This record gives sequence, structure tokens and C-alpha cells, in this order.
Amino acid sequence: MISAHVTTPKLVVSWLALLVLTFLSFGISRLGLGEAELVIALAISVVKTLVVLFIFMHLVEQRFANRLIVILTFLFIVLLVTLTVADPLTRKTFPPRPDPAASPYP
Repeated sequence: MISAHVTTPKLVVSWLALLVLTFLSFGISRLGLGEAELVIALAISVVKTLVVLFIFMHLVEQRFANRLIVILTFLFIVLLVTLTVADPLTRKTFPPRPDPAASPYP
């Protein structure tokens, strides 16, 4: 039994929330927060994605099996990003990079 339905007021509120989040993202990009700017922008984009998924794509009305697909997709993306970041961080160059000052040619 599905109790949640997407109604017109919910759509309007969601659209307004997306607009506010968009302006918030733009405003934060103008503040020049450095490294924190990327983290905040990614967090805002995740919230916007969830709003679009659950409200505009009517995922809130679906059974858990359909939501599970979205959750597994998100976890798979997190796994891929984690492995991509872990690869260069754990890579060891062997033999070590040659010293550019020690040129074999005089």
C-alpha cells in the first residue's frame, strides 16, 4: 500500500527548493571558500538529485524494490569513485622517478 503521492503543491515546493539550492550553490561559488566549496557544492547537488528522484520521478510512490535500485546505483558510484581515488594514492613507482639533475649527457 502506497500512502505517499506527489501532488501539485509538493511539486511547486520541490521546484522552489531546487531554485533555492541552485542560487545557494551559485552564491557559495562566489564566496571563494577554497576546498570547502567543492564539498558544499557536491552536498547541494546530492540533495537536488534526491529531490528530483523522489518527487519529479515519483520514486516516493514506488515500492521499495524500485528504490533499492537507486540505492544500489548510488553505492556502486561511490565504490567506483573510491577505487579511482585510491589507485593513485596507493601507487608506488618502482624504480623511483629518475633525478632530472643527473642527466647522462654532459
